Amino acid sequence: MVTRFTHNLQALKVSQFIFAVGFVFVFLRYAPFHRVIKVLFCFGYYGLFEYGVLSRLYALELFTMFLVCALYPKRFTHWFLYLVLLAVNAQTHLFGLYFSGVMGLLLFTEALGFWKNVPFREKISHKKLAAGILIWTLGCGVSFWSITHFLGFGQPHILDPYKIQQASTRIWQSFFPVPEFTFHFWNTSYLKTRYEIPLSILLVLLFIYSLKSSRLLVSLFLMYAALFYFFAFKFELYLRHHAHFFLFTMAMFWVSASYNHYPPSIEVKNLFSFKNRTQLFSGILLLAVVAQALTGLYAVSMDYRYSFHPAKDVAAFLQKNYPNQFLASTDDFHASTIGAYMERPIFNLSRGEMRTFFDFDDAASNYLTPFQNLQWAQALAQKKKTTILIISSKKIATEFSPYSVKLIKSFEYNYILLFDKHTYLYLMEPNYLQKPYLVAGTPVALPAAVNKQ
Repeated sequence: MVTRFTHNLQALKVSQFIFAVGFVFVFLRYAPFHRVIKVLFCFGYYGLFEYGVLSRLYALELFTMFLVCALYPKRFTHWFLYLVLLAVNAQTHLFGLYFSGVMGLLLFTEALGFWKNVPFREKISHKKLAAGILIWTLGCGVSFWSITHFLGFGQPHILDPYKIQQASTRIWQSFFPVPEFTFHFWNTSYLKTRYEIPLSILLVLLFIYSLKSSRLLVSLFLMYAALFYFFAFKFELYLRHHAHFFLFTMAMFWVSASYNHYPPSIEVKNLFSFKNRTQLFSGILLLAVVAQALTGLYAVSMDYRYSFHPAKDVAAFLQKNYPNQFLASTDDFHASTIGAYMERPIFNLSRGEMRTFFDFDDAASNYLTPFQNLQWAQALAQKKKTTILIISSKKIATEFSPYSVKLIKSFEYNYILLFDKHTYLYLMEPNYLQKPYLVAGTPVALPAAVNKQ
């Protein structure tokens, strides 16, 4: 959102700070949970690290989501404000669309009298109802179009048992994001899959028992189904995404507690009382935020001591030594962060255009081998009659290359991010290839069967 107005990285930091402080304030001020639970969540793995320290769009999503939860008891008296919040939340992220879509369905079914004993319900005129449906439909519709335009939801799905199995672990991981306590801790899980699947099922059963309202239970089930579909059939993704099982559950119990007047307590003697359903969830939530707080302390300490990603170091090196050099990259995902630090676009070799961000439109990319990247970079260097500096996430065997290319710097140490943590910088001179050379691809070892012959 901020990039539509400026490419200044400080603007991103400021907006991240504002929305992070915003969702913390709304949660501390309005969430009906015990103050210990609220403080631990805000200073835990999600509140402090994933959605606080790391600059992403989730702080805005949480800010609008928590506003929706806080305004829920006044949804009929503040009809249009509530619907505008749903529409804005839908624009923040795919998971914001999930939340706004389900909460909108809940609102209209409540307004139409589909559910009995709806608290705080007031009569809504047909005009207001129609206008509200229009606002919600436009908000969710625009979000759905913009997301599916890039993610390709209409494409056929291939059943992958591994992805389905992994998706079945996400509920437990979202509540208890305990990583492997290693240098590359990010997006790892301490427990094995065979333990996490039954624990996830156990949590679901406890939530079914604890959540009194059938309409909220149906709403939570729809959100869970949408998340499971996404993780099992589209993308596995990471803990910050899996966290939405936890966030959606907390939101539904927030709504339930706000109109049932059962603010949870955390007295030790009642923590696991099966007689009080709300108390049971409070005990689970307390254990979860304690685990998140401990994980958050570990994550922040590691982030303080080590660099998370090489992009900042790469950008500093380039700005100091090659400030005016033409830059080309082998992939958008790796180079987009470097370009953000440098506040300039970088030419993507596989797309053949200048880029400042990455997307999931595979049809627009060409899958190039390392040597094909060198070929295309050489053609670019000849066309522009200048030296090209190539940013690659993988090391290229330049000793086998007929082109005038050399490695000038590698960044492959002390970075928390496990995948694509390495960066290699190459200089390509605009020299023409001699006729005897034929480049077919990167040399690879012959199969064992061939060697035996």
